[in-house]
Amino acid sequence: MKRLLTTLVLVVPMQVFAGAHALYDFESKTYVLQDNENEVRPIASITKLITAATVISSGVDLDEVIKVNGKSLGYVPQGAMMTRRDLLRAMLISSDNRAAETLANHHPGGYLAYIVAANQWLNSNKLWKTSVVDSSGLMSGNVSTVRDLIELLSLIKDNAVIRSIAGERTAKVKAPAGKKIITVNLHNTNPEIFTYNNILISKTGFTNPAGRCVLMLVKRGQELFGVVVLGQKNVYERSKLVKELLSVKRTNQLPQSG
Repeated sequence: MKRLLTTLVLVVPMQVFAGAHALYDFESKTYVLQDNENEVRPIASITKLITAATVISSGVDLDEVIKVNGKSLGYVPQGAMMTRRDLLRAMLISSDNRAAETLANHHPGGYLAYIVAANQWLNSNKLWKTSVVDSSGLMSGNVSTVRDLIELLSLIKDNAVIRSIAGERTAKVKAPAGKKIITVNLHNTNPEIFTYNNILISKTGFTNPAGRCVLMLVKRGQELFGVVVLGQKNVYERSKLVKELLSVKRTNQLPQSG
């Protein structure tokens, strides 16, 4: 296995793989490819996976109806009454910033308590190079490394709530606002990844400091792989790099001749 992986690294043109990225095999617990994996970088909306993990681990009732009160832009209507579960869906599928802020505002103890809880969760799980300063990832102080993000995937990959949401292509949620009931259509911010089968978790991110980012959990047969891409200059370059990384693993699975 080690010889095969070494051969793969040698035959793949490495100039294709620029920036911070990795392809990780969860079965063998090895990196197939990696670059700048320890470099601390802004992660933009990948932060929302940390927000989801913090909300779920707090033990709050996900089916409790709460008032949308985030000041950031979003698809969910301000003042609407929605369950935490539907806000998680808006946050993870459509990367809704207002939903993320609302979930933090309604964290036990309020928004600042959420920030403390999120960083405590990270520290308790030894993600020491990762930190959170807001719930949506809009601020450049939300940072991590490729290695920490692979570990984040390891921590959440078996979470039934996150798995049931973060790989969805589209969804609809109801948002009662006053006498009206508004239907919010959610569309995944990473549509290009649905050219691949068995995407279990996917979360994109973008701010000017972070560039184009994505974190993915992919299933091939009975094996699980993590894909991290950080700091790409546009969506095309991000998608190209994801395809290159996944192509490496597909090559690895081809039968050997001779």
